[in-house]
Amino acid sequence: MNHDITQWAKTCLQCQRAKVNRHTFSCLQNFESADRFEHIHVDIVGPLPTSPDGFRYIVTIIDRCTRWPEAIPVCDITADTVARVIFKEWICRYGCPIKLTSDQGRQFESTLFSELMKLLGIRRIRTTAYHPQSNGAVERWHRSLKAALSARLNACDSTWVDQLPIVLLGLRAACRTDSGYSAAEITYGRNLRLPGDFYDSSSNNYLNDKHSLVENIRDSIKTLKPINKSHSNSRSFFVHPDLKSCDYVFVRDDTVRKPLKPPYDGPYRVIKRGSKVYDILINSKLVSISIDRLKPAYVLSDSDDAVGLAPADAARDAPAGVPPPTTSQSQTATPHVYKTRSGRLIKPPTRFINEDNLF
Repeated sequence: MNHDITQWAKTCLQCQRAKVNRHTFSCLQNFESADRFEHIHVDIVGPLPTSPDGFRYIVTIIDRCTRWPEAIPVCDITADTVARVIFKEWICRYGCPIKLTSDQGRQFESTLFSELMKLLGIRRIRTTAYHPQSNGAVERWHRSLKAALSARLNACDSTWVDQLPIVLLGLRAACRTDSGYSAAEITYGRNLRLPGDFYDSSSNNYLNDKHSLVENIRDSIKTLKPINKSHSNSRSFFVHPDLKSCDYVFVRDDTVRKPLKPPYDGPYRVIKRGSKVYDILINSKLVSISIDRLKPAYVLSDSDDAVGLAPADAARDAPAGVPPPTTSQSQTATPHVYKTRSGRLIKPPTRFINEDNLF
């Protein structure tokens, strides 16, 4: 009796949607190591205050290995504009990357952008919705960019478009806390000379060495390697163990919710599991969602009605090649089943079964 009551209370869908016991915080994973300008991250900042030239947005691009950033002001963020900016301002300067990471913006999901990636032989990595950690290289740099622009605008009477080049110069020459080198030093082998430098750090011995200038620069760049930071001790992680075996999950709604709206939606059926991403069936459509937005859903396994799906709806929502959830064995194989007023199915012991009467 205690087990049945606990199981019945645990499978209350309304309580599971509204109450939060503990959110999922999975361990952060690192991208595969890449050489210079092989893997770039792309994002968009804005809308910003409109400049006299009509610029409102910034297309930001950063190299994963060297952390070399580029920020290009644009008037609009249509697919044609974003594709042209990436091709002219990055690919024509630094060559075609092997991988490109972006979010699920309409510009990056367009047919034009997809055809450009196929034409140039670039593999695009799509991040999951409401999970900026997947594109953290450029998302974290946005904080430094916005803080520097805000400080410059408060110090002088000018527009953010005019201050953007000098801000980029400072960010490229700034020393990183993780590696101890600046983006310019890892890219070019030496740091940039800033307007405030009164002494020339270069020497004639460096140029008149037995090695040529190109060989010296190549040797200097080889000694500068990015550091893969370990995230094991950065925060406490928690992944519910039932996520590995549950058939249904709830999805956390990270949008701006109305008052008293439950923080979780669902339950939704799990189609495919991964280490960081699950494929969930939502409204007859497969959606990839990070496990940081999921929590297991406890449902009654003896009825499809427990998860809000009638048998006809379950068969309709199932994608091609995936069979819909079936009824339990007790409903099909055992004829002597008693259904209570609450909808629970009870199978009495064999010694109490009578062919004429159930009990």
